[in-house]
Amino acid sequence: MKWSAVILAAGNGVRMKSATPKPLHRVSGIPMLKYVSDAARAAGVADITVVVATGHAESAEFRSAAGDDARLVVQTEQKGTADALLAAREAAAAADAILILYGDTPLITPETVRSLISEHEKTDATVTLATASHAPVDGLGRIVRDQSGEILAIVEQEDADDETLAISEVNAGWYGFDANWIWDALAALRSSANGEYYLTDAIEAAVRANLTVASVSVREPSEILGVNTRSQLAMAEATMRQRQRDYWMDQGVTLIDPAATYIDASAILAPDVTIHPNSHILGTSTIAAGCEIGPDSIVIDTTIGEDSRFVSSHAEGATIGKRVSVGPFSRLRPGAILDNDVYIGNYAEIKNSSIGPGTHVGHFSYVGDAELGKRVNIGAGAVTANYDGKQKHRTVIGDDAFVGSGSMLVAPVQIGRGAVTGAGSVVTHDVPAGDTVAGVPARPVGDTPGTRRDDSPDHHPHNTDHPQPDQHETAARTESDAATGDRENEKLRRTL
Repeated sequence: MKWSAVILAAGNGVRMKSATPKPLHRVSGIPMLKYVSDAARAAGVADITVVVATGHAESAEFRSAAGDDARLVVQTEQKGTADALLAAREAAAAADAILILYGDTPLITPETVRSLISEHEKTDATVTLATASHAPVDGLGRIVRDQSGEILAIVEQEDADDETLAISEVNAGWYGFDANWIWDALAALRSSANGEYYLTDAIEAAVRANLTVASVSVREPSEILGVNTRSQLAMAEATMRQRQRDYWMDQGVTLIDPAATYIDASAILAPDVTIHPNSHILGTSTIAAGCEIGPDSIVIDTTIGEDSRFVSSHAEGATIGKRVSVGPFSRLRPGAILDNDVYIGNYAEIKNSSIGPGTHVGHFSYVGDAELGKRVNIGAGAVTANYDGKQKHRTVIGDDAFVGSGSMLVAPVQIGRGAVTGAGSVVTHDVPAGDTVAGVPARPVGDTPGTRRDDSPDHHPHNTDHPQPDQHETAARTESDAATGDRENEKLRRTL
């Protein structure tokens, strides 16, 4: 039997009081409509039509949520569920059976959809509907049956008397219809008092004609929750997040405090991941085995490699290798790439930069638009000054370089392999490999007043080829050099 799913998603969502179309509101990080379309596909229904409101048929957001292979058709006027289904008649014309779902029921599961399809085919029914034993919210129609259990009617709550309201079985609103029958039945429906046409009236017509009306009961009543208000959106969010927590704990993930852990439905976690309280794993994040996340961490669209530690920090759009330590209180912005064995301490920020294996960025530092090699040391308070007020520039730091505390690297600039910048240096020119620079602006050590190169003969601590000055001479030279250095520094301050 060829099935076609029609997802009704044209409602205005007036009670949501939102500029965002109701089916695109997110639950656990994913638009509600996507949950529904994914459930239909997972149940084996590949032919999908989504009925949307005027102006949404070309929407990239609706297209993404519905799936690239789905058809979007427009219900030009909001005239009820039966009228919405009629809008899909041409798109679903080749089907033998029509599956009706709603774009605002994100808690639906593939198991429920498969159960409805199976019951419809097994009983050769004209209509098959899903019901729940209890209503998760008010406002749902009651299923009235005769003594033998056959469905007699669906009575809407506002039309029900006290006896009918006492019935616990409610209508989920998901249906399977014989395609040949439903199109003619819809054309014969009369409008209600408010001018709208309802699918429940078609079911009543099937009952009156003594056609087979079958039903299946969902296992969890929460599945049938339709989101019409912000409060109901929060209910769906809470249920979906609990599903995610239960699933990942079953897969071998440790949640220290499950109720204080938030995992989006699109995130992926490996066994032996440990997540501490108040942590959020959001978007398409992937956490590898052996990682510890949190407490108080936010990880968005980020990949973290095996055995890494991410403590009280924030990452978005970052890639983190194996055995990396981040935090506490650090931030990885989009484009941050941390290779294996990198250490990022507290109060550091990395943006659009690659950090080589074994590199340390200790604390209170900013690395932006930079490329750091292997085993680089970034001292406390060091900054790559990447923005000149008009455009961004890159900083390149070679393997084994040592950037002293408080250094300011003014991009574009390159620090060569094994080079050193002294504490507080302002580096405005490239530093060759192996050189040491210091000062404001930074100069090679031997060229800075009051200093000399480390490799000069009279400075090398192990050089015995030259006579050493006595203690009084050394003190006098030091005092003279210091005075010269002070005068030069004052001159530099006046010109900066």
